[in-house]
Amino acid sequence: MLLFCYLSCVPSPDVPQYTWHGRTMGTTYMVKVTHTKLNANELAEIKNKVEEALIEVNRQMSPYDPQSEISKFNSSKDTTSFRVSLQFVRVVQTALEVYRASEGAFDITVAPLVDLWGFGSKGITKEIPSETEIDSALKNVGSMNLQVIDHVHIKKKIPDLHLDLSAIAKGYGVDVAANILEASGLSNYMVEIGGEVVARGLNAKKEAWKIGIDKPKYNLLPGQELQGILALHDVAVATSGDYRNFFEIAGKKYSHTIDPKTGRPVIHNLASTTIIAQQCMYADALATAVMVMGKEKGIKWIENMPGVEALLIIRHDGDRFESLSTSGFSKYLSSE
Repeated sequence: MLLFCYLSCVPSPDVPQYTWHGRTMGTTYMVKVTHTKLNANELAEIKNKVEEALIEVNRQMSPYDPQSEISKFNSSKDTTSFRVSLQFVRVVQTALEVYRASEGAFDITVAPLVDLWGFGSKGITKEIPSETEIDSALKNVGSMNLQVIDHVHIKKKIPDLHLDLSAIAKGYGVDVAANILEASGLSNYMVEIGGEVVARGLNAKKEAWKIGIDKPKYNLLPGQELQGILALHDVAVATSGDYRNFFEIAGKKYSHTIDPKTGRPVIHNLASTTIIAQQCMYADALATAVMVMGKEKGIKWIENMPGVEALLIIRHDGDRFESLSTSGFSKYLSSE
């Protein structure tokens, strides 16, 4: 879900900038590299490495690919250990850490509920499930039923446990691409996948990378109206919100953010959460957790996390918004 727009800059004539785009995980990605000189072969090699790595992440974690690791795990009824890739285990481990830290607000086993409400791989339904259907799905939800055995094995404790990595996989993909650029000797770049971003070093103007935060109005295009602009370097940023992926019945909007405890879309007035952290995977998961928690509990939770900052946008009366941020967030705001 694209929640950021990248604010382009006009490169300095003395500073080469390389930009490329692609598609991954059902959305788009963009890479911008500055402050270094690359010949055609070097650039092509880096592009290929990024593309191949993102294809591999998709092969592991896409629920839309029946041959992916996650699809095979979800379709299996076996409660013994299940072999997956090292990277898959790393993502699951992080998800379980956030699950425990958030007291269950972030839960990658919500797939049955996401599908039930029409936001998953089974397609949009735009129907309100019955109480019976919700209760039935909830019986198969809970990360306490998921276990990491070792660096390449996980297991489900109940046969119908299904995973949904949509709230963490894009952030992980950004980290993977950023690591490839670092390993290639690059230190000034911006990587974005579906709105999740890692910014390192400086842009072509030798300034921090500028990222726009969309105002969380329903049905606006990305970048059409901004809530604010971030100036970032050497951090990752991710946003979760209620204003792009939703359906409406009888004047009531139902968000794609599902509370794992109630089995229903969240109903508070927190419209979006932007998290700044060192790892994009971590920021991605934390943003979803805060969207489930709501503003009071969420802001207090993030405030106590070293090296993590948050901006929460609260909706009042339709299109009137209030911002709430952690004490250290303001240093990332641009005056432009």
